[in-house]
Amino acid sequence: MTTAEPAADSWRTTDHNVRMLVIEIFWAAIAIGGYSFASAYLLRLGGTNLQVSLLTSAGALVNAVCSIPFALWLQRRPDRWRWTIASLWVMRSLHVGLIAIPWLPAWQPEAIVVLLLVINLPLALFNVGWLPIFGVVVPLARRARLFSARNMTLNVTVMLATFGAGLWLDAASDWFPLNYQLMFVVALITGTLSTIFVARLRLPEEPGTAAAPLALGDIGLIMRTNRPFTNMTVNTLVFNIAFWMGTPLQPIYFVRELGATEGWLGLWIGLISGGAIVGNLFWPRLIERRGFVWVLSLAATLSALYYIAIGLVPNLTLILVFAFLFGMVSPGVDISHFSTLLELCDPARRTLMLSIFVAIMNAGFFCAALAAAPLLDLVNPYALVVALGVLRLIGAAMFRLNPVGVASLGAATDRSAR
Repeated sequence: MTTAEPAADSWRTTDHNVRMLVIEIFWAAIAIGGYSFASAYLLRLGGTNLQVSLLTSAGALVNAVCSIPFALWLQRRPDRWRWTIASLWVMRSLHVGLIAIPWLPAWQPEAIVVLLLVINLPLALFNVGWLPIFGVVVPLARRARLFSARNMTLNVTVMLATFGAGLWLDAASDWFPLNYQLMFVVALITGTLSTIFVARLRLPEEPGTAAAPLALGDIGLIMRTNRPFTNMTVNTLVFNIAFWMGTPLQPIYFVRELGATEGWLGLWIGLISGGAIVGNLFWPRLIERRGFVWVLSLAATLSALYYIAIGLVPNLTLILVFAFLFGMVSPGVDISHFSTLLELCDPARRTLMLSIFVAIMNAGFFCAALAAAPLLDLVNPYALVVALGVLRLIGAAMFRLNPVGVASLGAATDRSAR
């Protein structure tokens, strides 16, 4: 076998994985579009502001508690990809509960919260095995383009799915809860198709795990000795507090303060996705010219302005414009941030290091999302949203003041890949 043959095989494997990753996200996006109405579903079933906060924060709590133990367990298993896929199957299947809950005689909002808490157990295990995969199935030189293609597919599909679902829910509002149940049936089917394509990925040999830390003290050592990784973790934690609080806050703010309908929510989500489609056309090119870290700092700063705008201008029509612009900026944050994070992780310890990051982020998500509803009851909602925007702006500035750059993420590397 010539030296060109292994290279050709590697290229074909990468091409296959790119196709599978794009196809699976198409089907997953339809499911995401349907499940994005879970908060509205909870409110229509009589849920409270606190329960909406729990709907999002419960999953974060599970991930915060389980990510590191799951990583330590999974990283020692020779069949960890099989466990990753199995956990995804379980997670997808449990969503059937959203269809059945309206038939309960009582405690329907509480049942939704409990169900999504349970769903997040297999989801936490899946994420532990899934996130490191991107560091091995596609080389750095092709990663920005892959993430752009996935984001493009995700956002186009979510835009159409949420817009269509919102129209359906409004048109069939007299059928409630059957209108939601039928939507969740479609989401269940498309989520299953996504899982089938994930299972078709071809994984190369992964680095050994002998050096993986086994104790909390070793985890602390990683944080002390890998300064760029620690900086990235701290910066992201501060930057995302506004986003995490906004996850449960925005449906409450839009529906109860500004009078938005399900159709408007569908259009809002769709326009964010539409803006992301446009953003995915130019952010990868800018990354190739300026590098991941430079783009991360710029895009993070621009994204903070969205929260300030929706608080200062509480007009549903203008908020749709802001949503589109926010969507344009989001791919710049997502592509540059995740690519940077992957490169900051030691390949032999990538599973554990990413689980540390995920655990810390989800602990922050849990606290922030849980605080959203009580704060909304205590603070003027418009002032609260603006304050979140200012906090996010501070977090964006930290990517410059508390740098995370490494040599492999510079613009020269990206230009050579074209």
